[in-house]
Order: sequence, then C-alpha cells, then structure tokens
Amino acid sequence: MKKLVEAVFWIFLVAFLALGALIVFGQLLGVVLVDPVIVSGAAALFNWSAFTSATICALAAFVLQYLPGEGKATTESGTD
Repeated sequence: MKKLVEAVFWIFLVAFLALGALIVFGQLLGVVLVDPVIVSGAAALFNWSAFTSATICALAAFVLQYLPGEGKATTESGTD
C-alpha cells in the first residue's frame, strides 16, 4: 500500500511541477510578446490540471504520514 501511495505522490508531484512551469513560461512568453491572450490562455489551459495534480499529490503526502514506515519502530524508546 505504501509503495502505491508513494508512486502516486511522485507521479503527481512531477506532473504539477511540470504543469506549473508550463503556466509560468507560457505567461512569460505572453508578456515578452505583449499578447494578453497568451498570458490568460496559458493559465486557462493548464490551471485545472495543475491544481488537480497538486491536490492529489498533497492528499498522497497526507496519507503517507499515517502509513507505517518500513524498518521503523512503532514506539519511541525514550532514551536521549
């Protein structure tokens, strides 16, 4: 189960970072070309996918913190 959630986390992390980069570079291109249609079009084209990917990634990260780790003790020893 943990490996599946980790795979989902990494896949959607890469996806939302790539989509975020596409938004930023698309808007930058629109600013350089002084074309407001490109600026708003880049956001309109990629926003939904980027936000959805970021949400799935965040949910996977949330679930991962509650799954038991491999090789970790379930209780702390208390010796410092």
